[in-house]
Amino acid sequence: MYAGKPKILVVAGDPSGDLHASRLIAAIRSQSPEARVLAAGGPRMRAAGAEMVAALDGLGVMGFAEVVSKLPQFASLMRHMKHLLQREQPQLVIAVDFPGFNLRLCKEAKRVGCRVMYYIAPQAWAWGRGRLKLMASVIDRLVVVFPFEVGFFRGAGIHTEFVGHPLLESVEVNDERAAVRARLGIDPESRLVALLPGSRLQEVRRLLPPMLQAASILRERWNVEAAIAAADSIPVEEIERAVRAGSRSGGPKAAGSGGRTGGLPGVPRVFRGVTSELLGVADAAVVASGSATLEAAIVGTPMVVVYRVSPLSWAIAKRIVSIDTIGLVNIVAGKKVVSEYLQDAVDPVRISEELRQLVFDERTRSEMCAELARVREALGEPGASRRAASIALGMVGT
Repeated sequence: MYAGKPKILVVAGDPSGDLHASRLIAAIRSQSPEARVLAAGGPRMRAAGAEMVAALDGLGVMGFAEVVSKLPQFASLMRHMKHLLQREQPQLVIAVDFPGFNLRLCKEAKRVGCRVMYYIAPQAWAWGRGRLKLMASVIDRLVVVFPFEVGFFRGAGIHTEFVGHPLLESVEVNDERAAVRARLGIDPESRLVALLPGSRLQEVRRLLPPMLQAASILRERWNVEAAIAAADSIPVEEIERAVRAGSRSGGPKAAGSGGRTGGLPGVPRVFRGVTSELLGVADAAVVASGSATLEAAIVGTPMVVVYRVSPLSWAIAKRIVSIDTIGLVNIVAGKKVVSEYLQDAVDPVRISEELRQLVFDERTRSEMCAELARVREALGEPGASRRAASIALGMVGT
């Protein structure tokens, strides 16, 4: 048992980590109001009431080669965090995802005598199995969000607990489709495809243009509308730039203006902060590989998954990734239940044809929806943040 207020440092480095860390912080403060929570992360962690010690906005990158441009920032941040650990001496460091940085931080935390909890594990089962020895040496408790991870990490000698997936707490599923469409200003009779281009700038720049091209084909050939679910981390001008480029090149010509951030007529509308609601009223979705695919699965929206990084990163990934699928939905399912269009295979024509089948072919839709329901069930029950907070506070003796 520690005397006085427990002091906990939470570190997360990308938009999804910021979201999950913020919910964990809120749960810690709810269960232990006297706890002092320091945080290095994003705006949601600040809003949850943490004392911010570093802002990690903009450090989340996708791909191996892309990390190189951020190395000076990572080095500066690590120096800052080392000094912070020595000065503050928190009883517990909670690393949330962000493994390239956080595993190094965990090593430093152990060196100065802090206990370490890792929440949302590095995907060592896909790549980086060489990290398992380091993880076992620097992590006191690994808290995972996928059930299959328990056996994998325990087999490496890491104390591991499954708490369920935190998206089950934040994804809202509303069966009142007509009411939600009315609130969003979407035609109740239209066929709609949601475009989710990701939460990182590189993702949006590489994936939104082909998504918009696929949307254009859907609109022109089959009268299917499209709407963009934009992450809060992406500047409005980035979305508008891609939409303008698509419009000039004969891109999407979706009608309507409600919810659109731009003032251009005849383009897909852009929504922020209502991703799960938009998915809930969409007939299908095209989704950047990542946690958003699980969000679509939880809502039950048929989808295709797309992924594209730099050629160098792709060449590296093919050498070190040890699984034959990258979509989290397929990984959780243990089989390929949604199609993945990767790198050069991100073809708007093929994507539009598959989306057409998901929208109009009832058998195809129902089969995928049944598989997605099984994925949702495998993610556990809501309450991951509360359970993770209880583990954290147990580690500091409260």
